[in-house]
Amino acid sequence: MSFPIDFKQQLVAAYDADADRRSIRKDRHGWKAEVRDLFIDRLKREGKKSILEVGAGAGVDAQFFSSKGFDVLATDLSPKMVDACRAAGLTSAILDVYDINSLGRRFDAVFSMNVLLHIPPEDLGQILANIASVLEKGGLFFYGVYGGTTKEEITTDPTRMNLPRYFSFLNDEALLNFIGHQYEIVDFKSIGIKDEQAGLHFQFLLLRKI
Repeated sequence: MSFPIDFKQQLVAAYDADADRRSIRKDRHGWKAEVRDLFIDRLKREGKKSILEVGAGAGVDAQFFSSKGFDVLATDLSPKMVDACRAAGLTSAILDVYDINSLGRRFDAVFSMNVLLHIPPEDLGQILANIASVLEKGGLFFYGVYGGTTKEEITTDPTRMNLPRYFSFLNDEALLNFIGHQYEIVDFKSIGIKDEQAGLHFQFLLLRKI
């Protein structure tokens, strides 16, 4: 199956169209809140202060981090999502993760929830290296995605923005094989989920920059 070279433009169109709906979403709950709390607890124990969120959407998690006293930069590829973050009082910037070094700074931690599943597998290793380059030594990276089976697809969800989005899912072994020499694996969990795409679970990785 071949995919369009403009998959990023597809993503911008889809998430721009979904920004208003996502702006009224409440905070995380259930297992999503639990794994986020694991991350925050670790950051607090280690005295981490700054967080870069890659793919912040309308800022649900960034607002939570800010409420806990962290210095947060919320970034997204979608200009409308960045507008929503700014409307919520967050420091936010449009960011293509392929060009993450354009930020010109480093962070104690990076958080990314269900974002890197939009990266084609042939690019994923380089993207993970790019993220490592903006982490301080010893910095922590929350890497959360749906996976459990390896496949690529373009999906149009009529219940949301009704526009096509590219996805790349990996089984657990394949995902772990992408973790390069820049990181050590602090924690890895496969979490069963309900009411999501068939055959998938949530993959939670907590990585430390070496």
